Amino acid sequence: MVNLEAQDRKQLITLLKDLPELATERSRQQILELADLKQLIPMMDLSGASFVAVSGIVSYLSNYGRLTYENEALGLFLNTLKNLVGVQQQRFLDMLLTKYDMMTPIAALPIINDWRGRETTKDVLEKIIGENTLRPISFLHQGLEVARSVAYIGVRSSQERWSGTGFLVAQDLLLTNNHVLPNSNLLTDTIFRFNYEDNFRGEAQQTYEYRAKPNGIFHTNQVLDYTLVQLGGEPGKKWGWLPLTSKAITIGSRVNIIQHPSGQPKQISLQNNFVQYVGGHVVQYITCTLQGSSGSPVFNDCWQLVALHHAGGNIPEPTTQQRYFRNEGIQIESILADLPLELVNLVKAVRNTSL
Repeated sequence: MVNLEAQDRKQLITLLKDLPELATERSRQQILELADLKQLIPMMDLSGASFVAVSGIVSYLSNYGRLTYENEALGLFLNTLKNLVGVQQQRFLDMLLTKYDMMTPIAALPIINDWRGRETTKDVLEKIIGENTLRPISFLHQGLEVARSVAYIGVRSSQERWSGTGFLVAQDLLLTNNHVLPNSNLLTDTIFRFNYEDNFRGEAQQTYEYRAKPNGIFHTNQVLDYTLVQLGGEPGKKWGWLPLTSKAITIGSRVNIIQHPSGQPKQISLQNNFVQYVGGHVVQYITCTLQGSSGSPVFNDCWQLVALHHAGGNIPEPTTQQRYFRNEGIQIESILADLPLELVNLVKAVRNTSL
């Protein structure tokens, strides 16, 4: 249960009642589903004016309590709404999440208000209809195999907390974003959680947590937005790892992203995800991600690693400087080219035994 102070509750209701995404009964339902709260929807009255409906949602979720050991129902709701508000409002929601220990806030990213890939919907529809989307059933098995190496990252500093995603690239080396793990001082209070997912019945699976290896490898690059960190306990023996190899990716091809959106259990985005741009160290694509997805592996349609997801929003194409609302990942070949030789050799040495 979350006992919001009167002033915090008043400020929260004032913020939420004006969100267009909470203006209708249907949109409120969609936000709750996105927050992984679908099972609670039948117990709430989502009809009526925004102020009344939002007040009811906040009250119910506050009183409901925790869905899991670490996640308050209200925390999941507020963490999801962070994607829909401005920077100042994000900070207020982060304050609530931390103050009332509801859950770890997701790492802040640029706000995404619209999505645009090709200039017209006709282009996208023709692509979807005209392409053969049949896959062998083993495609699903391959996806489950590579997903094992993907981990939730929970970071805690002296003043704040945030979450992201990462994945193993060797038996004890994990790759994520620089903006998720910007410096080694954060490693003491950072957890790397594997198997944080639900089964096909919606049941939470047993998770396994690891820590960074004391005085282990830590290499980061702010420009390319990646961090390579060494974990203790050799988690790759249990979860496997993804080979860091250079794979070409072309405009119009599909990408699949395995992630922990909004700090939620592991999810995958693999439908209608088309590459829109390749160049200048990055690949840009139309797909579904949320804050908290930073550091996720981006795969081609053969489940080969092609990029490290790191951003989304109104971003420029590096070579044209034209801006589009897209998601973006750093090409693996650019990361390989930037790594020190000793780390490149270390990664190459483990490729033959990877997933």
